[in-house]
Amino acid sequence: MKKTFPFLFTLIGLSILGILFIQVTWLQGLFLLQKNQLIEKVNQAGVVVSADLGKKLNGGLAFHFPKKSLSLSGGGHSHSFEEATLSDLYSFQDLDKRLKAAMVKYGLQDLSYEFALQDKKGYVEIKSKKFEDVFVDEVNTVQTRVSIIPQEILETTGPFETLIIIVPNVNTYLFKTLQWVVFGAVLFIIIVLAAFLITIRSLIKQKKLSEIKSDFINNMTHELKTPLATISLAVDALKSSKVQSDAKSVEYFSSIIKEENVRMNKHVETILQAAQLEKKEYEINRQLVDIHDLIQGVIDSFKLQLEGKPSSVHTQLDAVPSEIWIDEEHFLHVLSNLIDNAIKYAKSEIDITIKTKTVSNKMIITIEDKGIGMTNDTVKHIFEKFYRAHAGNIHNVKGFGLGMSYVRWVIDMHKGAIHVSSELEKGTKVEISLPMVYPK
Repeated sequence: MKKTFPFLFTLIGLSILGILFIQVTWLQGLFLLQKNQLIEKVNQAGVVVSADLGKKLNGGLAFHFPKKSLSLSGGGHSHSFEEATLSDLYSFQDLDKRLKAAMVKYGLQDLSYEFALQDKKGYVEIKSKKFEDVFVDEVNTVQTRVSIIPQEILETTGPFETLIIIVPNVNTYLFKTLQWVVFGAVLFIIIVLAAFLITIRSLIKQKKLSEIKSDFINNMTHELKTPLATISLAVDALKSSKVQSDAKSVEYFSSIIKEENVRMNKHVETILQAAQLEKKEYEINRQLVDIHDLIQGVIDSFKLQLEGKPSSVHTQLDAVPSEIWIDEEHFLHVLSNLIDNAIKYAKSEIDITIKTKTVSNKMIITIEDKGIGMTNDTVKHIFEKFYRAHAGNIHNVKGFGLGMSYVRWVIDMHKGAIHVSSELEKGTKVEISLPMVYPK
């Protein structure tokens, strides 16, 4: 897993980059294609208008009064007598009407455009309001020029008058026409990225789970190997004629075998509990239980462990009434797990305080110790299955990391709440809140 994970990460990452590159390239190509099609349509619309305007022109000369004209080349105003132009035949409104009809014909009814009519010498005869503003912008516009050729002319040689059509903000228009395509492409990219992140997250989770399970198997092997070795030594000792002749020695080694057998049974029970929780086979059988009696019974069950080193267990059982609707067997295991943790993670001296009280139809059970404590990060993960806090370079306290996940499950099934607070070298406090009444 350690070797394949970086390879899979790199492979998937390169695949995602490839897909993103193809998507971006495709969008760029699509924009370019749409832009070329837009230019072609605008040009065709201009050709239609120019053909319509050319019907009233002819190749002969007709004179008219002087007029003012503006040169695009900056030549200023001039007066001249020359042949009739389109500005003598059509007004701005006539040109605008014809252009709009041509744009509709080619499906460009929503297109914003500016236009102008240029005479043979390059002077603007008719122009739209914002034509001069967009004429100088060559980056954000597309421009098309169509010569207006008289219909009766025999030779198509210029110069001719020119219709200039400019589309401003062309990229904005193209984006609007392609917004659903762009949205779909972006959505697809987001989905691909999300799938990539989910895949990586799953791989990391599987990697972590694999490490946790390996750690669990190692712990389980050591936990079962120790009592088996102790039992084997005790059995060998009982075979000795010297031990057999001493009743106290027989009783001593027999008690060792019994204790180690109980210890192994607890380990097996813990593993079976985890398996049943995984399959959700557990059921809650509620009955009215005196919590004070239950706590005292659990404390008594740890008598031998408490006698192993200096210890003190303080109780402040103030809950009134002390009866509560719970599953006695499950809650017995909950209290055993919590007190066992307080003992295992104690310092040189065991100091445990157990309190009960009732607040607003809820029973509060507090188990507090003055042990080695935990970091905030450990507290965050303490209810995760197989999770165990590390101390030093290895786990120096044996266990499977299943106890607290089981505790959380039992509390949840009782519609209660559990809160853990801890500080390194100062101890841990576990507070359980349970409803006093039987839940409906």
